[in-house]
Amino acid sequence: MADGDLLLTRRPPLAQSGPPVSRFDPALEAWLNAMFHYWGCDECVVLPKVAVNAMRTVGNWRRGASVIRTVLPPGTPVATFLTRQGAPSDRWDGGQGLGITGNFTTHSGVLAGYLLDAHGALIGIKIWELYPGCGRVRRRIYPLDDTRFGTANARNYHAIHDLDGAPLGGPDNPSFALWQQSLAPPPRSAPPLYPGA
Repeated sequence: MADGDLLLTRRPPLAQSGPPVSRFDPALEAWLNAMFHYWGCDECVVLPKVAVNAMRTVGNWRRGASVIRTVLPPGTPVATFLTRQGAPSDRWDGGQGLGITGNFTTHSGVLAGYLLDAHGALIGIKIWELYPGCGRVRRRIYPLDDTRFGTANARNYHAIHDLDGAPLGGPDNPSFALWQQSLAPPPRSAPPLYPGA
């Protein structure tokens, strides 16, 4: 078995929820690169699919938690959910199709971490991504900037969920446990010791 084959079988452990991660995970990047070379496709939508073993159509993708409003763990598939005119949508490509090249409204990748300033404030997101001709998984930082349009603005990235509302890939998605916690009912207070108290 070649070293590349070992990378395909040894997926790095799923990241846990916690404080924002600001460093790239080299093991996860190497595994994503091995998966990219195995599938041999450099369209952006391939990377989120292979990252969580969910090779279904992007027509099923639904918008999940905002990457800037919820601290998501590295390895979480993310995408922009915009119409072709740039308005927010709950569906990939605004439910119009499978994405459109050069419009700057459809892009996806895998969350690699957050860019924080010296005071710990969020100023951007880091993702691993693919695009035609890239030759390997690339790292890119998208700033949190209200003046940037579409895919260039970190505010437009959200976790990718499936038709059933669960994170894409279910338990293979690092944000699955966080999503399950959000569904849990709040703890009930203890009943009063005496009725009517």
